[in-house]
Amino acid sequence: QTDPENTDYTMEHGATRNFQAEKLLEEEEKRMQKEREEEELNNPMKVLENRTKDSKLEMEVLENLQELKELNQRQANVDFEAMLKQHKELEEEQRRKEQE
Repeated sequence: QTDPENTDYTMEHGATRNFQAEKLLEEEEKRMQKEREEEELNNPMKVLENRTKDSKLEMEVLENLQELKELNQRQANVDFEAMLKQHKELEEEQRRKEQE
């Protein structure tokens, strides 16, 4: 049976949930967001603190994203075929030296 209020299904006799952990996580996030909103309504300083925390977190996320972009760019510039060719040439040269 559907439960439109919670956008979910109601449990029937003998049923078990496969995604209970995800549902609990979503409910916890909603509860925390509601607590934060209520706290901000009563305390203007808390609003400022939360904005500062959010800005700091956003800056950290952007820094991490930039690092990942740079790493991807460096990897994109690497010519693996040339590296393999160079490695094969070095191996062949070493074999020739060993045979001499």
